[in-house]
Amino acid sequence: MWTNSLIVVGLTLVCVVVLVDVSQGVGVSSDVRLLQTIADFTLRKKQEKNKQDLNKIPGIPWVDYPLFHEIPQTSFSCARVPAVPGMYANVETGCQVYHVCHDGREGDQGATFLCANGTIFNQKEFNCDWWYNVDCGDAPRLYNLNLDPETNPYVPPAHKEYLRRERLRIVVL
Repeated sequence: MWTNSLIVVGLTLVCVVVLVDVSQGVGVSSDVRLLQTIADFTLRKKQEKNKQDLNKIPGIPWVDYPLFHEIPQTSFSCARVPAVPGMYANVETGCQVYHVCHDGREGDQGATFLCANGTIFNQKEFNCDWWYNVDCGDAPRLYNLNLDPETNPYVPPAHKEYLRRERLRIVVL
């Protein structure tokens, strides 16, 4: 008689059909041990990949800087920002998360991004920076930088150049 086996291990799904001649007991233990070894190895590799050496980041996680590994749910809304398009630090996450509010196709929170561990979104520079270079509490006050076409990273360069020329033309007259 032949039987089928399905083995599920941790986060890794190993789906293998093993044909075993149960009447003769051939191949049962060695095949199962091999599959278990492969699954254990795969799980260990995945855990090693996700593990980060926080000793290389200055400061204390959750004291000096947030330590999210995925984007948490927050109440941030692009409907409450001064300018669209624009980039905005999410202070509910200690500024480790930031949002790009653009044309609405990504939903009410816009496109959402997570800064690497040890870094938070610098609203003044519009990029992720080391936590000790940024005061997250200042971020909402700096949201207005998105109103200035010179600082807003989503204003096309050609439009910025046009605005510069217009300013020069007004000064020359």
